[in-house]
Amino acid sequence: MSDKAILILSSVAAKNVDAFNKSGKHATVAVENGNVVVIGDKSTTAGEKDVFVCTTPATATLGTDIFYMVYEAPVPVVSSKYKGITDDPREFSIPAGDIFNMYKPQVGDEIILSDDGISGTKLSNTHIAPANATCELTWTSDIGSVSLGYKLEATTFISVGNERVTAYKFTCVKA
Repeated sequence: MSDKAILILSSVAAKNVDAFNKSGKHATVAVENGNVVVIGDKSTTAGEKDVFVCTTPATATLGTDIFYMVYEAPVPVVSSKYKGITDDPREFSIPAGDIFNMYKPQVGDEIILSDDGISGTKLSNTHIAPANATCELTWTSDIGSVSLGYKLEATTFISVGNERVTAYKFTCVKA
């Protein structure tokens, strides 16, 4: 099983503005924290009146798509009686069709995202943006033609138990 992304919302507008927070579901693919989705119409399924149907970004280029970032807090394990459940956030994902929380990134938002949540290779790239035909963000050197972009501020780590997981601090510069 590949590791899933760990997303930490350091300082984001969505923590203080409810209008930037929505519930969504992606019918065809599993998503994880730090993934980006395109928000669509509200669900017509009974009991889901405030849930938006989301899709995978077809392209990251400037357009009419409205990107939201998946952020669902992992359920903490409070007792060992839950056999098979782990408290490792790298094993947390949301199955296709399940409802999840998401927020609308805003310029100035600061996040920390583990390396597992970014496709491509860092090399000398200084930004991340949505990748075409996937929900992952990818390394890039140019965000001139994308609708959502984050600038790399620092390389850091996230502690998971006794392990240090490589992560990066980003500031949203395009939203």
